[in-house]
Order: sequence, then structure tokens, then C-alpha cells
Amino acid sequence: MLISISTLFSIGKEGFFERQILFWVISLIIFFSSYFIKYQNILRAPYIWIVMGISFIPLFINLFLANKSWINFGTFSIQPSEFARLSLLILLSIFLSKYNSRLKSNVYIAGSLFIIAPLILLLLAQPDFGMTMLYSLTWFFAILNFISIKQFLKIALGIFVIFLIVWFFAFKPYQKERIITMIFPQRDVLGSGYNLNQVKIAVGSAGFWGKGFGQGTQAKLGFLPSSETDFLLASFLEEWGIFGFLIYSFAVFLFLFSIYRENQFYSEPLLQTFGLLILIHFSIRFIFTTAMNLGIAPIVGLPTPFLSYGGSHLITDFLILSVWKNSSER
Repeated sequence: MLISISTLFSIGKEGFFERQILFWVISLIIFFSSYFIKYQNILRAPYIWIVMGISFIPLFINLFLANKSWINFGTFSIQPSEFARLSLLILLSIFLSKYNSRLKSNVYIAGSLFIIAPLILLLLAQPDFGMTMLYSLTWFFAILNFISIKQFLKIALGIFVIFLIVWFFAFKPYQKERIITMIFPQRDVLGSGYNLNQVKIAVGSAGFWGKGFGQGTQAKLGFLPSSETDFLLASFLEEWGIFGFLIYSFAVFLFLFSIYRENQFYSEPLLQTFGLLILIHFSIRFIFTTAMNLGIAPIVGLPTPFLSYGGSHLITDFLILSVWKNSSER
């Protein structure tokens, strides 16, 4: 929280700074209210159907009316695909906790993908490549805990075939350019490779101690696009360098380790599986967004957990943690 808010302030994003404080207040209220409200009931009927409706209806509205990833309400915007992450984790948790012993069968593997396919297809139709990738990777790494090596090879081959199909028939030209630019970064430095190049300049010029609080140039002077959202971590690293990266990495490690350790005390299979999926989900997001902010991964438009400006992803993260953490089944 301190890294996020202080970096927004230091790079001159005052309007974003005040609103992010509001998002943090709302998120922390949700989190601490879990000491009094049994959020884990959301994992069970009939509450789960309410969550499904809340997730799917905005995605359908986006698809047929807005045709974009955001719904605007004046100066505020909501990203329905962020809130739908809770539905993704709940659906997978229910299926995997119930049928984990049967996942040696390809039919049940296909079934685990089938139940979340509507969410993924809605994201592809918007199109929202970043969230589609996140949802797909969460599913893939979740089932790795229950399948054999032979099944893994089959799934990997299937994913490669799907990638080829999506590349030729679904990817937009700018999405292809981002991936190609990642492989050949000097191909179009002033065009499709501009963002990636600016990220490398911001992080690479920081040194060990960084340029100092409020002394970053790439973010503060507007050379680094989306410095308050997708690349807030790069903005932070420009000011605090390798030292700041070590602090950030240690905080991430403590967070993920706390989830892993806490999950060992859950006895109910559904909650234990839900905790495992939370660990996988957050790990994927941290690893990929960190790599993106270091200029070593394609830019796909994913916010860094707990850092990037925005209320949709922050509130959803705390809601997910609240649903899981306050169970009495221990």
C-alpha cells in the first residue's frame, strides 16, 4: 500500500493518488469485515449463484452494449473481468475439490475447462487478451497438481494448437505486434516497441539505489506510458532501483508464503483447494506483471497486484482473500 500510494504521489499523479486512497479504504473495510461476516458462504448455494450472476451480467453488458473492457460511471470506471476472477476461482475450486481423484481421465480435464469456458469466451470476444491469458494460466497451473506427465504433454500440445488458431484468427494486429516486439525489441522502437523500450530505460537507468523519491524522469515527465497503472512498478523501480526491487520481492514472498502456510490449517477440501488456487492465481499475476515491468515479458495490460492504480482489481483481491481467510472449518 505504501509503495503504491507513495509512487503515485511522487510521479505527480495527484488525482490518482487521492482516488487510490479511497480504493484502499474500501478494500480494507471488506478485508477486516471478514472477522464478522462469513464470506466463505459465498462458496456454497444459493450465494454462489448470486456471485455468478454478478460476474456474468456485466460481462454480457460489455459485450453487447459497450464492446470494451470497461463500464464508465462518470470519472470512475469498472472492469467486470476483474470481479469475475472470484467466479473463476470458485468454479474451479468446486470442480477440482469434488473430482480431483478423477482428473486422470481426459473427460474430467475437459470438464474443468468447460465450466470456465463461458468466462474465457466472453473475455476473448471483448477482446481482453491480458485477462484471457490470466484466466487460462490459472486453470492450467491448477490442474497440473492433479494430472500425469503424459496428460501434461497432451495438454501442452493442445494449448500450442489453440495458440496457433488464436494467432491467425483471433489476435488483433496490435497484440501480434506486442509479442513480436518482445522477441525482436528493436524492430519498432518508436511504434509497437515504444512502451517496452521506455520500461527498459526507466528500470535500467535506476542503478542499485535508484534516482530517489520524486526524482524519476521517465514516469514523471510522461515518457513512460501507463506509469500509474500497468507500469507503476517500473515507476517505483526507477526511483528506488535494485534496493527497491529487493524490498518489493521480499514483500511478495511474505504474502505468498503466508497464504501457503495458512492453507495448511484448512481441513475442508473445498476451502483447501480454494486456497491453493488463490496461491496459484496470485503467483501468476506477480510473476508475469513483474516480468512485464522489467521489460522481459510481453505487454498484455495486467495490473500489478496491490500496486497499480485502480479499484476493480484491488477490491476484488481483498474480496477473494476475505472469502477464503475467515473459515471456521479448521
